[in-house]
Amino acid sequence: MSLKKKIAGSSIVRFLAQNTPLMHGIAKKLVPATTGVEAVEVAAKLRDMGYHVCLHHLGKASKDIEVIQENVSTVIETLEILDEERLEVCFSLMPSEMGYLKSGKSGEVHCRQVAQVFGKRIAVRDVEDRQGYGDGHGVGERNMLILHAAERIQMQRLLALYGGISRSDVPVCVTIPAGLMRSMNDVKAIISQGGNIRLSMHPFKVHDANSLEYEDLILDNYMKLARILLSEDAMIQQVTPVFALEDNQVAEQLMMIANLEGWSADSFEFEIPYGVNNTLKRKLRDDGYKVRVLVPYGKEWWPYFRKRSES
Repeated sequence: MSLKKKIAGSSIVRFLAQNTPLMHGIAKKLVPATTGVEAVEVAAKLRDMGYHVCLHHLGKASKDIEVIQENVSTVIETLEILDEERLEVCFSLMPSEMGYLKSGKSGEVHCRQVAQVFGKRIAVRDVEDRQGYGDGHGVGERNMLILHAAERIQMQRLLALYGGISRSDVPVCVTIPAGLMRSMNDVKAIISQGGNIRLSMHPFKVHDANSLEYEDLILDNYMKLARILLSEDAMIQQVTPVFALEDNQVAEQLMMIANLEGWSADSFEFEIPYGVNNTLKRKLRDDGYKVRVLVPYGKEWWPYFRKRSES
């Protein structure tokens, strides 16, 4: 690691950056909110603009139980605010913030706690709609708890968590990183079960898993996995793929594949981070595609902002 990256990643620099108003103001172009209230306000504005939204909490990955409990509480509080505002969005969950660095049992317990709250609010809204006094969901809206892959969490452990939450009837989606050699088999297995997949370039390396070393190989594997997600088998299993991306050319290739395979514009999603390639977001939205904006928020925004700024 270079000296510049070591300095940028130090706890002192993180503290100074996160407590400097000027730096925080600059960071808002990529991290628009630090609290759940602010994040929900941003989500509401994006929904009014015709976008779908996924909130992504930025907490501190830690073994400390107090830090873990703070992360869990913040996420649950945000879900409660969403419920009060009757706002339908997806929510991205980082297992590394939920206790998996402490132990597998701790991580699973806290993730399931969040999943239970998430599933309950979805179930209540569904009942209201069926009984005729709800305000209805958006057309084609899917509200899922999205499990993110993390560099310090074994992929097998994440998939086990996904399977357990899925069996509890909570709408859940798992991130499959294109940088893993095992991802081809994982994607095929999840499709066969009619599961939900978010395909991503990141993270490049996941703990205790064989990884592809070069970005061109990762991109090539991403497209191979995308073709499987847009195959006839996936359509038969009613899989709705989520493609996390930032690049125009990748989006164009995916649209071409989807069109050739007979997928409608609203039967899969593009996910693009807040503040990234807004021109592509608008174009895809205006062409009738489902565009979900990943909205990061939280007190621990510096590591995310630093990585985004360097990319």
